[in-house]
Amino acid sequence: MLSLSSLTLRPARPSDTDFLTSLSPRLSGVPGPAWHDRTAMDGFQERYMAASFAPNALEGAATLIAETADGRRLGYIHMRPGKDGVTDEPCGYVSLLAVDTDAEGSGVATRLMAAAEDWARALGYRFLSLDVFADNRRAIDFYKRGGFEAETLRMVKPL
Repeated sequence: MLSLSSLTLRPARPSDTDFLTSLSPRLSGVPGPAWHDRTAMDGFQERYMAASFAPNALEGAATLIAETADGRRLGYIHMRPGKDGVTDEPCGYVSLLAVDTDAEGSGVATRLMAAAEDWARALGYRFLSLDVFADNRRAIDFYKRGGFEAETLRMVKPL
């Protein structure tokens, strides 16, 4: 059993790149729109990761790694400045959250989300937002338990 008391969160380093990339299949493999196959989801995830971690990525972005006392990395969260969709005011945005399969359900994601809230508050943001695929019920339920509520829904019709 994983002990959260020994879990630390630290800023990501260039040496974490392979770890970040190793969790991409966990993100692209979530339940997504039925009209997108796994190849499309993998491509989306690859492009999103490349844009998120590009050398010229958005100023103010931060990535935290969750790891055990012995250095085992269990997950990460990537946060960046965003804009509220209604007021256009600056807000925090969680662009990526992923945990290793072995850490699922252990509280690691909750700790990472708490750190994102702290990050957003420290920057003076009133809101923290994120996007999640409508079919990813597990993630939606997790975020709702954390106090997130749907603000808009993007509707798509395959033609």
